[in-house]
Amino acid sequence: MDTPETQKQQIAGLYDRVAAAYGSVGPNFFAHVGAHLIEHIGITPGARVLDVAAGRGANLFPAARQVGPRGQVIGIDLAPGMVQETTAELARRGISHASMLHMDAEHLTFPDASFDYLLCGFAIFLFPHLEQALAHFFRVVRPGGKIGISVASDLHALSHWFGQRLTDYHQRHQFPIRAGGGQGSNYAQLPQHLSLAGFTAIEVRQEQADFTYADPQEWWSARWTHGPRYALEHMPPAVLAQFQAEVLARLAQEAASGGIHETLNIQYILASKDGSTKK
Repeated sequence: MDTPETQKQQIAGLYDRVAAAYGSVGPNFFAHVGAHLIEHIGITPGARVLDVAAGRGANLFPAARQVGPRGQVIGIDLAPGMVQETTAELARRGISHASMLHMDAEHLTFPDASFDYLLCGFAIFLFPHLEQALAHFFRVVRPGGKIGISVASDLHALSHWFGQRLTDYHQRHQFPIRAGGGQGSNYAQLPQHLSLAGFTAIEVRQEQADFTYADPQEWWSARWTHGPRYALEHMPPAVLAQFQAEVLARLAQEAASGGIHETLNIQYILASKDGSTKK
């Protein structure tokens, strides 16, 4: 069994490899959810914001717009490629009040009470030591500050079929199927984990959103730009060719009704650090 440190190396390596294309193939549901997370948490102008596992800036860019030039947004990521790509994008957009740092979410190096808001989009399920990460989140948020987490599960039958076929192939051919993974993958337990970390006023808001891929190749190519890539790139070439042919055949059936749809059940998990809490 892989150690937590090995899992982190696998996660960083995977997201290094996808950094250049992350969110750029097919509908960008990361940007959709990031913009809505900023709305739900209610970031105020002039605030200081930390975006954990910031990736290509789905949370960071709308947060930077919301805080304005008097505020500050710092994004951190375990993958150097994500830091490099998003730093370059910040420079291209001329945004000087937001920045990226290479940092481990389980070992935040910021002083206590450094931020008014903390964001974490599509990453809470990756942390091997969730309690340690949440303890750091609690520490760096000021009393009275807020935290916002986003996660999603796919409700469409196609994605359930894809996941099951991937598992079937994994069991038959014994290739690695995912990088990392921790307690945060059970989304129903996240409010309890936040409560144990000391957060209060915990609220879960739900959204269903539909996203459409133009054709089977776009859907398949998108799998290579985030988490599923880890399993696909570890398949032996002949196994990958067989799996791809099977998936594209199923996608062709779906595309007959006009595009390929994914319906996501998105959860926005919001919480506060009580101003009177001492921890």
